[in-house]
Amino acid sequence: MKLAALASLANVVPKVAYEARDRKVLLTEILTASDALPLRTFDALRRISWPGENIARNTRQRLRLWESLAIEQSRLNLESVPKDTGLVVHPAGVVLTERRSSHLIEVVRLAEEGTPYVYLPLGRWAEETLEALHAEDAPSVAGAA
Repeated sequence: MKLAALASLANVVPKVAYEARDRKVLLTEILTASDALPLRTFDALRRISWPGENIARNTRQRLRLWESLAIEQSRLNLESVPKDTGLVVHPAGVVLTERRSSHLIEVVRLAEEGTPYVYLPLGRWAEETLEALHAEDAPSVAGAA
């Protein structure tokens, strides 16, 4: 699979895919459709600056620990991702949840601690990616005539 095709499948601009490649998030020699999840995770997290962080947004830097953990947790097989799977990302790490109740428990815990977080809907992203894959595989109406 080509990087631009993966970007399209992941619904991100190609520039993000090339940045992910350059920052070693993606290995272009072995790209698969399942790489759409880590790519979308990278895209969602690359602009985050937690309260108290003094990071210039236009400065290229190494992945922060929580970014690396989130990207690795998002490396899931598209077909096996439950619909309600999500990733709760916070400055100290990540929690992969597969049920809404688990997600709510984690969010309440972080809110009580006053810890900032972001939620990434991996299950929904997997569904969207699979739908896009199936749309690509379906024969076009014009081609069938």
